[in-house]
Amino acid sequence: MAAPLDAIATLLDQGAADSAVRMLRSSWDPDMPQEHRVPHYCMWIRGLCETGDLEHATILAKRAAEEFPREMDILTALGNVLDLCGDLEGAHNTFAVALDIDAKSALANYNIGAVLERLGRDEEAERHYERALSDEGQPMLVEAVAAMGGLLRRQGRLDEALEIYEEYLTDDPLDVEILVEHGICLSDLEQFDDALDRFATALSLDRNHGGAWYNQAITLYRLGRFEEAVKSMEHARVAEPGNPLTLVVLGAWRLVEPNHSLDEALGYVYGGLDALRAMAMTAGVSDAYATLVAEEAFEALWHAQRPAEAREVARMASRNGWITPHMLEVLNQHEYGVTTEVRAYRLVARASADAAVDVFDDADSYTTDLTVVAADEDEACELALRWLSDVEPKLRYEVEVIAREKRGARPPEPRARGVAAIEQPRNFFAEPPARSNSPRDA
Repeated sequence: MAAPLDAIATLLDQGAADSAVRMLRSSWDPDMPQEHRVPHYCMWIRGLCETGDLEHATILAKRAAEEFPREMDILTALGNVLDLCGDLEGAHNTFAVALDIDAKSALANYNIGAVLERLGRDEEAERHYERALSDEGQPMLVEAVAAMGGLLRRQGRLDEALEIYEEYLTDDPLDVEILVEHGICLSDLEQFDDALDRFATALSLDRNHGGAWYNQAITLYRLGRFEEAVKSMEHARVAEPGNPLTLVVLGAWRLVEPNHSLDEALGYVYGGLDALRAMAMTAGVSDAYATLVAEEAFEALWHAQRPAEAREVARMASRNGWITPHMLEVLNQHEYGVTTEVRAYRLVARASADAAVDVFDDADSYTTDLTVVAADEDEACELALRWLSDVEPKLRYEVEVIAREKRGARPPEPRARGVAAIEQPRNFFAEPPARSNSPRDA
């Protein structure tokens, strides 16, 4: 008896993934025809992913791909599972097979573009997004519109992003997600009235859209309409109670309100940070988003004259790879002031420990590259060691200068001494790397 695929699809769309998986499992028939077998596999994989069972979703997706190695829907399901598991290279290779089958597939081009963007290969990602949007005989793929628009906005190409959003909205003027994206772009272009109109339209279609409330609040704040902005941000918090960025920004605004409860304001800020950490441990979070949340929390606490707490946020951000040059600059200026008698040094730092520590998981050590502004190499190493030891005092560090800024490469200007940027994320090793010929130990 064929599985009731329509009923199962309805369960998945309604968020009842557990029930859908039970039905899929009980109705599996090894002799079912391919026209039922492929959607059965795809729904089963989706259901397992939505219940958080990525291990069995991966096993099932690989089995399905072995059985149907040239089936686009199966390849899409396998690529998505590998992406969810953090295997970006595996996802990339899977979507590349799909493109080998159909180079014009909008979905395959979008999928591989999304993976390339997460791998930091923005130029390649943009080319695939363009291909996903280039089929004039088909409606524009909304996921590709959102991805391409977001990529262009992050690069400051706002007019190009605006054109893409407007082209899509010409055909589908009531798509809530694109209305919000369009509004964000208009707000960034300081076309505030038009932006507010887009958010209002989106909210008339979906009153509980947290993104529309949040970005309406940001736009009102830019217009100086602070009370309205706070009310809109409160709506965003109610719509998405666990949204880290909404909580942190609302907390920052409440901190500067006269006569507002300090405990409540700080509760929002720290609640947002707790939500961010929980998200990073479970569902995953992009570094760009986490960095934004961490910097907003740091700024809120620093401007509220709570430097010790702001420093702790910076330490947390450093341990997770979310520290920003701005946060480092603020701390460095406060600690060391500014001077023109400095230049930048590139250092490699090696961290290890005598006993097992949580930061390493199954590894023994890690390396990371830093840019440090200092008077000379000795000071650069000293400042790097001081910063590293402050972030994670239980570890042992070695640092080595690997490059230096040339004298005269830039006109002298006041700069703060200290660690200015993390150039490379942590690379973990199962065995400690060989010690430098002239290491500097903390």
